[in-house]
Amino acid sequence: MRIFISSAKARESIWAWLIWGLGFWLVLELGPFFIAGSVLKKTAGELTGPYLAFAVPWAIMAPLIWWLRKWEEQGASPKRLARGWGLSVTFFSIAVMVALFYSGVELGLMDRIDAEISFVVVVLLSAPILYFGMYHRALKFTSARAVSKRGGS
Repeated sequence: MRIFISSAKARESIWAWLIWGLGFWLVLELGPFFIAGSVLKKTAGELTGPYLAFAVPWAIMAPLIWWLRKWEEQGASPKRLARGWGLSVTFFSIAVMVALFYSGVELGLMDRIDAEISFVVVVLLSAPILYFGMYHRALKFTSARAVSKRGGS
């Protein structure tokens, strides 16, 4: 059995994609958490919850990216793909916000009530901006790829 899964193999299986990407994501998180631990004088045990909370957004986004790429290979319409990318980025961003506010409360940097109110306001203001911003951007790129695949101009 192979220990390492290549990124090329990860494109074939959603589980390989998730494991390969999640491992990479967790390694990238280590640096900021070591810095946060030393600055805030927190132990590894106190940082475990926030560290794992920041793993959840990628666990949400990785399968969405995999499915969207599969839909594109199957010839889904650019509008459908753009809607998918818009929703995916919105869900990912909301999951990051949950992790951020949870970590702030867990590490004692925010009051719980203030964090809850701020979270609701941030989600209500940012969700439409994230969705429509990514929708228009993805529509431009998916339309261009669809045209290039057909050989048109």
